[in-house]
Amino acid sequence: MSPLPGPGLSPAPRRPPSAAPDARPDDAADADGRTTRLDVRMTLLAAMARALSRYGETCDDIEEGLASCARALGLRAQFSVTPTVVLASFGEFMRERTLFMRISEGAIDLRGLSLVRALLFDVTDGRTTPDLGLSELRLIESSPSSYAWPLRVLGSALGAAALSVFLGGGGREFLVSLPVGLAVGLLVVLGRRYTRLTLLTEVLAGLTAVSVAMLMSYLAGGFSVSTVSLAGVILLLPGMSITMGVAELTSRHLTAGTARLAGATVSLLNLSIGSLLGFTLYQRVDLAQDMAPASEPVAPALLALAVVVMACSLVISTHARVHDAPLILGAVCLALAGARFGSWLIDPTVGVGIASLIVGLAANAYERVTRRAAALVLVPGLLVLVPGALGLRGVQDFVGTAQGGMAVLADVLIIAASLVVGFALADTMLPGRKHVPHHG
Repeated sequence: MSPLPGPGLSPAPRRPPSAAPDARPDDAADADGRTTRLDVRMTLLAAMARALSRYGETCDDIEEGLASCARALGLRAQFSVTPTVVLASFGEFMRERTLFMRISEGAIDLRGLSLVRALLFDVTDGRTTPDLGLSELRLIESSPSSYAWPLRVLGSALGAAALSVFLGGGGREFLVSLPVGLAVGLLVVLGRRYTRLTLLTEVLAGLTAVSVAMLMSYLAGGFSVSTVSLAGVILLLPGMSITMGVAELTSRHLTAGTARLAGATVSLLNLSIGSLLGFTLYQRVDLAQDMAPASEPVAPALLALAVVVMACSLVISTHARVHDAPLILGAVCLALAGARFGSWLIDPTVGVGIASLIVGLAANAYERVTRRAAALVLVPGLLVLVPGALGLRGVQDFVGTAQGGMAVLADVLIIAASLVVGFALADTMLPGRKHVPHHG
């Protein structure tokens, strides 16, 4: 760093004219300090990698898609993508230009993911030029969120209510989970706005869910506090990350898979610590109510209502477009029906592989027919099947009693592996559309 001018010090050297102050962010400095414009194709591919990571694409799919697009554009390129870092190298061996980008794992955004994937296909197939593609990509990334924060809070409440039914709760659990989900959703919104709350969001969410459930038990009563508390943190359950991490490990993408599983494990621990803190506190002061999980049979009408409510919640939480709501509803129904069939055919733990096979086949068929992203079907179905709730219960048992929890956590990994096997079979039986350039 050049010293500041002062007594006995010479002034800092002036910047050469070539390094203009208005240099664009697409520029890069060479060994002489001069600023040179990056090839627009390189800029586009690097920006694509960042956007796809941000919107929830798996690392394998990002690398495969960008490599095919680079070949179509006549570039020699290599990509290494992890949940936190993207490396893109362009050029001949020993003469490459390498770009390093730090990224943060963002929330799933089906609207953004669908638009960016469609744009990647268009550039790969030659229907869009790199310059126009880069402009469209910047427009997609700069567009505001589809839903304002009050709707996101409402989505958390709806998801909590639906999940309480899927966990075996009845009408009381359904109704009581609404305020619990509202409180957790509001906390998440505040955590994203204020940096100091970000690291504590998951711990506070677990504590908040238990506290609101305990309060409601004195106002209403007659419901399972543990089921409602567990349902209230649906927004933060990392089941999607667990499944993606296992999928990446299965494909031998060890760095990405390990990083994703480590992040999911930390999230589960934070959630369970917050929940256990609340349970322990209220038990010590003798304020704890019914802690037994709900196990009453679910009425068909209530289950149908929960399915519709869950679909509405997923539309908001995944930032999908409103006109995709029927598609998401169909994916939820398909996933639940497949899970029940797999449970009857094998058992609830391994049977989710049957459900993932059915959802994967439907997603790939949808992509091939409509040329839209398979994630529009795959992600909602997966979010119904993911082992997040079971994983949280296992961590709570493990931290609270130091016995029995590890068996439940092992079930989590078995469920995730079953999901991955089901999706792999679906890709083998009916492959989705690949990033292969079309030469007419």
